[in-house]
Amino acid sequence: MSRHHDNEQPLLVRQRYGNRWVYHHRNPGGLALVVITPIVAVLTLWALSSGIPR
Repeated sequence: MSRHHDNEQPLLVRQRYGNRWVYHHRNPGGLALVVITPIVAVLTLWALSSGIPR
């Protein structure tokens, strides 16, 4: 039995121009990645710039 539904949106979609893949904002998982990725990037850059000891 397949659990695939025709109305499901993929997590990643190919960008209209170019050959890049981007998060699909209409998928709940993709929307979460759209929100979480910049937050993690900013926190990582902040941690690296603040000189947290390793």
